[in-house]
Amino acid sequence: MRRSLAAWLLSQAARQAWWSAAAGAAAGPAAAAPPAAAALARQELQQLQLQQRQQQLFAWLQSAGVRTGTWHAPRHAHPHPRRRALRRVAVVTSKATALAVVGLPLAAAMALVVKGREDADVLELLRSLPRTARVVWWGLWAGYQYKALASRYGADLSSPEYQRALAELHEHAASGLLLACQANGGLYIKAGQLAVALHAVPLQYRRTLEALQDKVPPRPFADIEHVLLQDLGAPAEVLFAEFDPAATAAASLAQVHKARLHDGTQVAVKVQYPGLRASTEADLATMLILADAGHRLFPATSWRWLFEELQKQLQYELDFRNEAANAAQLAACMAGRADVAAPATFPALCTPRVLCMEWVEGCKLTDLDCLIQQGLELRQVGILLLDAFAQSTYFCGWTHGDPHPGNILVRVRSDPPPLLSRLLLGAGSRPRPQLVLLDHGIYFRLPDDLRRLYCQLWCAIVLGDMDTARVAASQLGGERAGRILPEVLRPRNWAAVPKEERRRVRQESGISSFADLASLLEEAPRPLLDSLRQSAVVRHSATLLGATLADRLRINATWALRGMWRAGDDASGASGGLQFVGSLQSRLKRWRVAFQVHLLRLAFWLASAVHQVMTVVAPSVA
Repeated sequence: MRRSLAAWLLSQAARQAWWSAAAGAAAGPAAAAPPAAAALARQELQQLQLQQRQQQLFAWLQSAGVRTGTWHAPRHAHPHPRRRALRRVAVVTSKATALAVVGLPLAAAMALVVKGREDADVLELLRSLPRTARVVWWGLWAGYQYKALASRYGADLSSPEYQRALAELHEHAASGLLLACQANGGLYIKAGQLAVALHAVPLQYRRTLEALQDKVPPRPFADIEHVLLQDLGAPAEVLFAEFDPAATAAASLAQVHKARLHDGTQVAVKVQYPGLRASTEADLATMLILADAGHRLFPATSWRWLFEELQKQLQYELDFRNEAANAAQLAACMAGRADVAAPATFPALCTPRVLCMEWVEGCKLTDLDCLIQQGLELRQVGILLLDAFAQSTYFCGWTHGDPHPGNILVRVRSDPPPLLSRLLLGAGSRPRPQLVLLDHGIYFRLPDDLRRLYCQLWCAIVLGDMDTARVAASQLGGERAGRILPEVLRPRNWAAVPKEERRRVRQESGISSFADLASLLEEAPRPLLDSLRQSAVVRHSATLLGATLADRLRINATWALRGMWRAGDDASGASGGLQFVGSLQSRLKRWRVAFQVHLLRLAFWLASAVHQVMTVVAPSVA
């Protein structure tokens, strides 16, 4: 590189001298013809000046540590056409980047000013400039790297060497994207989490982006007071008897403050950040532009659907009244159960940007030390978790869309235990858990026909009738789902399954790679995918708490049986009401699955009763 630099500098000096000499020669005929001696002296002087310049340039380069070597005069007065083309591409790319990074947010900010929007919206758009710069720079770098890798291997894109190089590039690019998302925060973290949840990106990206946490530093209290004044018409000291200015939690969309109403009720006040809608619009516009640019560079890939899905989700989440309505509907679904609850809301203090709800104290779902200190049995908490979400999925068709441990608290029930427990155990009965579900911004609904097919799929698995299970799965998500879903949902300890059996299952189901599973995810209905993703999160938390595979099978079968018999709100006489598939069309088969499920429940009840008695009589044995 240093040698090429020296040669280029010398060529520039020679070119300048050559053009000076040519200019002098051209000017000569216009004037009077000089004598021959004067012309020879002028030529020698020019040669001497050129040599002096060369010597000075060589001395300067050598003092800078550049190896000069032997210099030759350039053959061409103009740069190589390929270099000229690359230089043009670099100039155009830099100008486009600058326009995208600076022009789009500034244009949006000017549009808001013209429309008379509030200053917070304009400020949020200006704050989006660094975020846009980071993600545009990563997009340009990643696009160049992937293009260079593809051109390096040419038509041999299926070779093992290319696959290894592509996996390494995925790891490197994912690390850069993780840093960009963490630095940008907010919407970029939500986009990364959504991509991971939908299995929409390669495995290397999913493993890296799983580290994203939707936690941000809290905003100043002045920003929160501004929203309260705009939406509720009064400051915090007027609306509440007490209001803690320090946030107890902060995420990408809002932060939560603890407060006390004038009647003494402790409440949690969730306040959306000012100017959030404007900033999300700017960030989404950037994401959509990058998605379109990536599709033009790589026609085989398309990510616009992911950001459009995020856009729909945010439009719903940014109205906190939807969250209050979701909490009320969950309470209606769980009516009659004292072991599952949702915080009560206070409609008079709720707006699209402010949500006031009951303050709840409890242990985080996976905080095992806290649960043990409360005297709760861990496996009982895991069983309750499975039971609550099985009811909401199979029976109600209305399920919490983000059941990670941070959104579920556990506290001790205050109501007395059943009469039989008091008679058998007296005062020695252990505390019973209650689940409190938080953050009701994301919910999904299973349509009634899809919900009942899902229930019949589970009932067929309980019967061991895999043919009926495949029929139900095929009606759920197509032919590929009919082969894959029964094997995916079938409860088994895969670690104990021999390799030959696992290979046979893969061959019969058609799952030979991750691409096959990704193909299923593209073809299956979105509510079914949401249900599978939610059940995977719940199953992981329940397993950490000690719930077993048998617990999961019994609970899913119980609620699937009840959900299969529930016609639902949208079933009508014109559609035929209850309809069954496969062997479940036989009344005898349906009686058989009901009998098996009731036997499972009876066995579990007896085992639980014996365990509770032994806990009191002989704690060491239990």
